[in-house]
Amino acid sequence: MKGKLKLSIRGTLRFCLLLVATAELWWFFRSYFLFVAMALIIGSVTASVLLFWKNKDGISAEAILPTNRVGRGRAFSFVIQVTNRSRFAGFGVRLTYRWGNAFTQGYQKKQERLWAAPRRGACIKQQLESGYAGRIEVEIEQFVVHDAFHIVEYSGCGTSGAWTLAYPMRRTGDEDALSSVVEGFPEEDEVKKRGTDYNPDYEVREYIAGDELKSIHWKLTAKREHLMVRERLAAGREKINVLLPLGSDKLENDQLMDALCGVCGLLLEKGYPVQLFWQGTDGELRTNYCLEQGELEGVTAEILSFGGFRQPETVKQQMAIAHPGESYILIQTGAYLGAYGRY
Repeated sequence: MKGKLKLSIRGTLRFCLLLVATAELWWFFRSYFLFVAMALIIGSVTASVLLFWKNKDGISAEAILPTNRVGRGRAFSFVIQVTNRSRFAGFGVRLTYRWGNAFTQGYQKKQERLWAAPRRGACIKQQLESGYAGRIEVEIEQFVVHDAFHIVEYSGCGTSGAWTLAYPMRRTGDEDALSSVVEGFPEEDEVKKRGTDYNPDYEVREYIAGDELKSIHWKLTAKREHLMVRERLAAGREKINVLLPLGSDKLENDQLMDALCGVCGLLLEKGYPVQLFWQGTDGELRTNYCLEQGELEGVTAEILSFGGFRQPETVKQQMAIAHPGESYILIQTGAYLGAYGRY
């Protein structure tokens, strides 16, 4: 962003009043010390403005948040670092920033006045905590730098915001049965033998160089004392449609995201590909196909990065029009995290 340099009216008036008062006293008393004071005032202000002009482009502000996702309801560090590359001159800073949750559309704004010391700059540190899942954003809205005497101001210095993701809490475990989590879901056709987990959609074989670590069967590896991996068979299971009906209440939306994370995560672990449907910010029905946990996390992050307020009945109507007669899991809250059927 191109910077804008301007005179500070208040700072200029203060300087002029001080200079005029000193000049009047000098004219009345004809004192050598008052003449020296007047010369020092003019010289100091001139030096301050020249130093500011030379170093104004070396001042920047950067917001810093954790690069990895954070736990919902847990405190995390929030830092705004002001950098001053000048070796000798310090500058005043007026900083306005806002932070909030993009999914719940809740934001707060704050203004700070700082002194950016030579080389060290300045720093704002505090702890944030999000009670809701969503994309936590920090944006620097205004960044104005002025010289030591506040004669000139420069706005538009280099700034950069930051974001991190407060991820939903999963409420299901690996051993949960889908029929106990999703109302009306058919019983799973998996057979478990003592000592070995058997799934007709996978085969277990020894590890070969190049296999992905996520495919390692850790329980069987521990028993046989050498690496074993699970390889998905070509046929696999049929995909399961999952519909997310976001509403107008942020607490309910938060619980729906928890349920979505639990249901879809459990489906993927049981070997079911997931076709996820939700309503975008433009009101259109959106969809994404997930085969593994990493893809599910990417879709979840996309949903949480925008405002989450919707009309839940609308997305069900869109689903019925776009995919008539198809069965799907409707994400919900309560004892069951979803309901399975045709809608």
